Amino acid sequence: MSNAALLVIEGLWWTPEQKPKRPSVLQFLEGLESYRGDFNIYYANFYEKTGFRRALEDDLTNTREDRLFLYVAAHGTGKRIGGLKAKTGMKLPAMFRVVQNAANYSNIEGVLIGSCSVGNNIDDFISMTSNSHIAWIFGYTCEIGWMASTLIDVSIFEHLMKLKKSDLKSRKKILDAFEKALGRFNGDYVLCKMKGKNIPLKDAITLVVQPRSIGCKAQDETRNLLDKLGWGKK
Repeated sequence: MSNAALLVIEGLWWTPEQKPKRPSVLQFLEGLESYRGDFNIYYANFYEKTGFRRALEDDLTNTREDRLFLYVAAHGTGKRIGGLKAKTGMKLPAMFRVVQNAANYSNIEGVLIGSCSVGNNIDDFISMTSNSHIAWIFGYTCEIGWMASTLIDVSIFEHLMKLKKSDLKSRKKILDAFEKALGRFNGDYVLCKMKGKNIPLKDAITLVVQPRSIGCKAQDETRNLLDKLGWGKK
């Protein structure tokens, strides 16, 4: 039996009128699960704050696996996540409180937020990680393309789930895994278009790391990751 699980909480992306087949990240992750064969997937949808909490605390974290990875995939705007319309969905601090509570009684190692713009809230990323045992959190800073970002997310889980528990004590090993995950992509690829401006992948990501070692603090490691990838500004 696998000792690792990927917990997926996904919001609705399109109405039935927009896309009748309602595309989901789940099919992409199931491909990775079939390919690797060493982890399980637990999946839930959410519509609002209460639904998110119930999905995570009452359902997904009640698993048998010892190592958990959380993937939140939903629309994002500023400090809100989820919802099909502007100013709907749950506020980011409320979501992080739910994640913190869940991490207090389960072994969530890393969190990936596949949502537009929430990666701009670096202080919230650091605060949430500092008050938990979560070793890393990754997000995006702009209005990302759905297909491209989903492929990036799959690559991140492919490499970060390969780390051993002991590797989580090392900031370098966590960064090395992210370097491998993102290294297969082009940092100059235009991932976002905002207000008529093209934003490349290298300017669209946020990574906060907190190794599981005594005295290690949560830090924004985005610049260090870009330098390792050779994507830093010259």
